[in-house]
Amino acid sequence: MTQGELEALTTEVESLYSQLEIRILNDIVERIRINGFASATADWEITRLEQLGMSEESIKKWVQFALDATDDELEHIFSDEVYKEYYGQAPLYKAAGLDMIPYEQNVPLQQLTESLRTQLHNQFGTLSGSMGLAIRGEDGRITYSPLMQYYRGTLDDAITEIASGATSYDTVLRRTVTQLTNSGLRWIDYDSGVHNRVDVAVRRAVMTGWRQVQSHINEQTAAQLGTDTYEVSYHVGARPSHQPWEGRVWTYDQLVSECGLGDVAGLCGANCYHDYAPFVKGASTRTYTDEELDAMIEEENTPKEYGGKQYTTYEALQEQRRQERSIRATRQQVKLLETGGASKEELILKRAKYQGQMQGYKAFSDHMGLPMQYGRIRQDGLSGRFSPTQKELVELLGRDSGITNKRVKKDESYSINREIIYSPKYRRLFSGIVGNGNVEESLYRYAKAGLTHRDGTNCEDLFIISKSSGKLLGRNATSSEPFGVKPNSSILNAVINNQGDLIGLHTHPDKTPPTGSDFETAFKRRYSFGVLACSDGSVYTYGCSNRYVSKELIDNEIKKYQESIAMKKEKTYSDYVKAHLMALDKLREEYGIWYEAG
Repeated sequence: MTQGELEALTTEVESLYSQLEIRILNDIVERIRINGFASATADWEITRLEQLGMSEESIKKWVQFALDATDDELEHIFSDEVYKEYYGQAPLYKAAGLDMIPYEQNVPLQQLTESLRTQLHNQFGTLSGSMGLAIRGEDGRITYSPLMQYYRGTLDDAITEIASGATSYDTVLRRTVTQLTNSGLRWIDYDSGVHNRVDVAVRRAVMTGWRQVQSHINEQTAAQLGTDTYEVSYHVGARPSHQPWEGRVWTYDQLVSECGLGDVAGLCGANCYHDYAPFVKGASTRTYTDEELDAMIEEENTPKEYGGKQYTTYEALQEQRRQERSIRATRQQVKLLETGGASKEELILKRAKYQGQMQGYKAFSDHMGLPMQYGRIRQDGLSGRFSPTQKELVELLGRDSGITNKRVKKDESYSINREIIYSPKYRRLFSGIVGNGNVEESLYRYAKAGLTHRDGTNCEDLFIISKSSGKLLGRNATSSEPFGVKPNSSILNAVINNQGDLIGLHTHPDKTPPTGSDFETAFKRRYSFGVLACSDGSVYTYGCSNRYVSKELIDNEIKKYQESIAMKKEKTYSDYVKAHLMALDKLREEYGIWYEAG
C-alpha cells in the first residue's frame, strides 16, 4: 500500500469523529448563547437541569450515530480493503508458479479480520464513554475533565460571569471558544493519564488493526513462497531514523532488529507509512537500487530556506501538518463564534486569520515542492464562509493610504523634544512594559526612530511589534495622512497572521494621550496592548481589557472635560492633557479601558 493509500484508509473514520467533536463543541456554545443574556443568575438556575438534560441526550444520539457509521466503515476496511490487499500478492504467486488460496478459503485470515473488527467495535464503545476535554490552568498545568463535568462547569461559569456584568458576553464567548478548540474532544484513559484527541485515537486504533492484517498476509505469503526476505517500501519525507532501512531488502529477523518491526517507533509503528512485502530472489525486482535510494535521500536531507528557517523534506512535512492542525482549529473557531453570535468585528478578524493561514500554507507548500492536503483541512465536514470579503477587511482595518510619503510642511508646533528623547531617562520609560528586555529595546528604538522621522510634521508612524520576540512584524512610516495613519498591506498581514502576539506602537506629533480612535483600533486589531510615543517625550501604554468601547464615546467624554477647562480664564496645554486623562480615568472605571503614563 502506498503512503497516500494508507493515509486515505482512515479518512472516513477520522471525519466521523471530527464531525462529532464540532457537534458537541457547537452545542456548548449554543447553550451559552441561548442563556447568556439572562437577566439574572436565577434565570440560568431555573433552566440549568433541563438544558443539561437536553444536551446529554443529544450527545448520546450523536455518539451512537458515529458508532453506527464507524461499524459500516470498519466493514468496508476489513472486507473490501483486506480483499484488495490480499490479492495484491497474486503476481508473486504467479511468478513462483504457485496457486494462491482464494480469500474465501483462507480461514486464518478470515478469523483474524473478524476478531479485529469485533475488537475495534468494543474499543470505540469504550472510547466514546471516556471523552473529555483538556484544560490548561493559569499555572500552565493541564487537567482533564470528563465531558459532561466540563460541560456543566463551563456553562455555569460563563452564565454567572455574564449575568454578574463582570465580563462582557463577547469576551466570555471568545475565551470559551479558544479553550474548546485548543483542547478538542479527547479520549482520556483516567487510570494511566494517556490522552489523545478523539479523531487521533480512532485513527491509531484502526491503523493498528490494519497493520496486524497486513503483517499476517505478508508473512503467510512469504511462508507459502518459501522466502524469508522482504522489501521495505520507500516514501518521500520519511523520518530520519527510518531512512537507513527504507526501500531495501531485509530478512524477517532484520526487520525486527534493524527496522524496528513491532516497536512503536519502528517499521509499521505509530505514524509510519512504510510497508514490507515478500521478496523472492530471482523472481522479484527491487523498486529502487541502493544508489537511487542514496541520491533521493540526500536530496531530501538537503535543507531549503523559507522565512529565515531551514527545512529538510521531513521537517517541511511536519511543518505542513502543524499548519493544517492550526487551520482546522481556526475553522472550528469561525463556526463556534458564528453559533455564539459573536460581533461582526470578531468574525471578520477570525476569518482574516483563516485567510492568512491558507495563504501561508499555500506559499510554504509551493516553495517546498509539497502537494497541498486540502482533504486534511476539510475533514471536519464544515461548510460555509471562512474568509472575509475585501469590503469587510477595509471596513475593519481601514483602506490602504498608499506609500507616497509626500513632503509635509514643517511646523514648530510638532517638533520633538530631542533633549528628552535622546536621554537615558527616555530609554528607562520603556523598562518594565513587558518584562522582556529585547522587546522593550525594540519599542524604544522604533519609538525614537518614528518620532525623529516625523519631526516637525503632523503625521504619525505605526509599527506592529511581536510581544514575544520584539521583532518588527509590519510598519507604515510612509503615509502622508495628517494626525493618523491607516494600515498598508504590511500592517494588514501582521494583524491577520500574528493575532495574540501584537503590540501596536505609534507616535503622536501633538503630544496628546491615547484618543478614542487609539482604543478602538487596539480592540479591533486585537493588540495585546498599544504603546504611544508623543513628541514631548511622554509614553503611554493602553488597551481595552474586556469590551469594545467606541471612539465616539471616549472622544465625547474627553471633549466634555476639556470644554470645562476651556471655560476657565487661566488655562494651559497641560490643563487640557490633565482633563484628557481625567476622562480616561472615568472610562476606566466604567468600561474597562486602561492606560499607564510613562
